[in-house]
Amino acid sequence: MTESQALVAPTSNQGSSQRAPIISARNVTMRFPIVKRYREMILHPFRPRRTCTALDGITLEIEQGDRIAVLGPNGAGKTTLLKLIGGLLLPTQGEIVVNGFDTLEHNSAARKSVGFVLNEERSFFWRLSGVQNLEFFGALDNLWGVELQNRITELMGLVGLEEAGEKTISGYSSGMKQRLALARGLIAQPEVLILDEPTRALDPVACDEFLELILGRIHRDSRKTLLIATHRLEEAVKLCNKVLIIDRGHVKAFGFLANLAKDKVTLLQYYRQALIAEAK
Repeated sequence: MTESQALVAPTSNQGSSQRAPIISARNVTMRFPIVKRYREMILHPFRPRRTCTALDGITLEIEQGDRIAVLGPNGAGKTTLLKLIGGLLLPTQGEIVVNGFDTLEHNSAARKSVGFVLNEERSFFWRLSGVQNLEFFGALDNLWGVELQNRITELMGLVGLEEAGEKTISGYSSGMKQRLALARGLIAQPEVLILDEPTRALDPVACDEFLELILGRIHRDSRKTLLIATHRLEEAVKLCNKVLIIDRGHVKAFGFLANLAKDKVTLLQYYRQALIAEAK
């Protein structure tokens, strides 16, 4: 396997249509301030605060309907990138456009196009039922009355929780909680769905069922654009058509998974080669 076979340039026009990309990031840099220690605050109170660069000059485009596996070591910048795309963070430099809206200038509109599904759902109200939780989060997305109730009924059926809607969250299994988190991420009918290690806390059976739900009823039936941060390569191969590899705040590789099969390269080989090539 040569480096040219293993790496695909981070371009987005390969196999795409003439439509504008649903996500566009241009020269995006994200820096976080480093908190001063007490000694530094006393001895050097006026010294500028140091920063940590989480992302450095990232440029990429994602097409409507893409299923992107976001891979990289811990601390590579994956979650920071996903939060920037979702409008939860604003870039230090550069711009991100989601569904035609700049996340800096039109943050509210951009955020409506993105739904989040996290791996450890701590924001649910454990003494409330599944339906009551969705009522609360639906209200935050400006959904009310009959429209909200119809949407909740539809989603509880979609994720297979129609029989557990009145059960309190404290009685949900890990798989049920993750299905409810998926329903919450979809409640505002976003164009883009971000999943950050969605199966990390699931057992093998629940994991397989959750992946089938995402690939089938969420993607094939609804044509959502998916960004999935994961460390499970078999999960990436099953769910995604493209892979984005990030390390130390840079895009190392961005390409089609189908090209790996043509070159007889496994995703693990591709992943390792991407990191090694940049380290040299």
